[in-house]
Amino acid sequence: QFGFLGTELMAEGPLSKKGNSSYLVMGRYSTLSLMQKIGIQLGTDAVPVYGDYAFKLNWNLKRGGAFSVFSLGGKSKIDILISDQKEFSADLYGESDRDQYFGTTMAVFGLNYKKPLNEKTFLNVTLAQSFDEQHSKHEYVLRHLDTNAIDGSVRIQVDSIYPMMRYQYKNFKTSNQIALNHKISKRHFIRFGVNTDVFFVNQQDSALALVTDTQFVKRWDFAGSSFLIQPFVQWKWRATENMDLTLGVHAQYFSLSNSISYAEPRFGWKYRMKKNQSIFAGAGLHSQTQPYYTYTYHKLDANGSKIYHNKNMDFTKSIHTGFGYEKSFNKSFNIRSEVYYQYLYKIPVTTIPSAYSLINMGGGFQRFFPDSLSNTGTGVNYGIEVTVQKYFDKSFFFMFSGSLYDSKYKGSDGVVRNTSYNGMYVCNLLAGKEFKLNQKQSISIGLKTTVAGGKRYGYADIQASKKLNEIIFKDSLFNERQFRDYFRMDLKINWKYNTSKVTHEIGLDLVNIFNTKNLLSLAYSPNLANPNADPISEKQQLGFLPIFYYKIDFHFNKKQ
Repeated sequence: QFGFLGTELMAEGPLSKKGNSSYLVMGRYSTLSLMQKIGIQLGTDAVPVYGDYAFKLNWNLKRGGAFSVFSLGGKSKIDILISDQKEFSADLYGESDRDQYFGTTMAVFGLNYKKPLNEKTFLNVTLAQSFDEQHSKHEYVLRHLDTNAIDGSVRIQVDSIYPMMRYQYKNFKTSNQIALNHKISKRHFIRFGVNTDVFFVNQQDSALALVTDTQFVKRWDFAGSSFLIQPFVQWKWRATENMDLTLGVHAQYFSLSNSISYAEPRFGWKYRMKKNQSIFAGAGLHSQTQPYYTYTYHKLDANGSKIYHNKNMDFTKSIHTGFGYEKSFNKSFNIRSEVYYQYLYKIPVTTIPSAYSLINMGGGFQRFFPDSLSNTGTGVNYGIEVTVQKYFDKSFFFMFSGSLYDSKYKGSDGVVRNTSYNGMYVCNLLAGKEFKLNQKQSISIGLKTTVAGGKRYGYADIQASKKLNEIIFKDSLFNERQFRDYFRMDLKINWKYNTSKVTHEIGLDLVNIFNTKNLLSLAYSPNLANPNADPISEKQQLGFLPIFYYKIDFHFNKKQ
């Protein structure tokens, strides 16, 4: 496949003529720099460059066994450079006082073995090694407006660039799952096993106290290992021809914080009724570790020794409940609805009363250097979801999904607030129609529309933001405001030409066809032209983006 986003190659087929083995391999490389060169506006000043791969090899063994090898990985980078800005613009993506360089790498390699031990027992074993790395470098840029140009224009002059801060996080993880499935009788099935993860991490973060300094000071330096063990057992009972009941128990232990959850019950139930109707329900207790770096961030005492003040944080706990109804009208039309309620507790919050809660992590781009935390926060999520779907039949399909929900939390100050994800509603519509021109040619049109409540945010503390050169929100007014609602419509048109050996496809994806100015975030962006202006600006998401591609599928059979 060839297109503005790059080139992709994929192949799959048998490894031998015996037909007992197969392969799938693919690679992709993509860059948006070509689009910038031909003058297409991307809606951002930063262009990502990335590549990735994946493959899987399968062998069927004797006596019903199977063995597979799989791997996937990728590498990406993006540079957000304000030093290249020649004319002042308040719409610049990123922070307006620094050049930022970001990069990531990840890879997974694994093995899977399946084997029936007898007519009633089945073994499944998976072993995998994964690696991920993130790094960044920030450089402080001193600039001023040059109003003395001969042509009368106002240009930006870069005075100097200073190293500011840099970090690199490396994570290695060895994972293993062993599971046994046993059929006790026609109505009773049991599955049990254990998941094990071993972590090896190396985290480094350094910065300059002042832009005039020459030596970086490490403010975060951790290297160590830990493991997470999760045993489980699950019993399924086919009570009648129309009713299934599933019960299970899960436990886990995390060595870094010495956290243990002895028994987490899980429950699932489904009852099939007449006229293709069914009702279902489920409930369960779940535990989750905190983001790894929140355990390993440290402070220094008077002697310079490291103090890991959050290393003993416990799991966050969550009680999930749900009840639903589903009906199929024919082979291609289905309606499904569900109501749910989730109560979260033992969420890390600051020991000093504040609005902060770890429940909001990931809702923005700011990095977090945790103060002392305790597992005393709570949260509640509840809502209703509806999905109406017509599967592809008679050259047409569509799917509508909608959700109304509420998401609240309580920090250590005891105040109930909106979480950063509480948009209140989201609706998606996906539809497509195929038109047959003749036996070999067809044209397809697809439409995708998303409408959602805006992201939550708060009021910025202007004086504190100017002092620290980054956006600082007022704690007492956290998440009191909301961006305008999100709306985006995409249109896809493609033409296919089929032959016995080759299929050609030419397509055009029109992303955000109405060029809707959806908001992404707030950023600290001082105005060089007016230093007294509000330094907090709104950053927009991707605007209209046409994506052209040409895809070729080659078909080979045994005779060829």
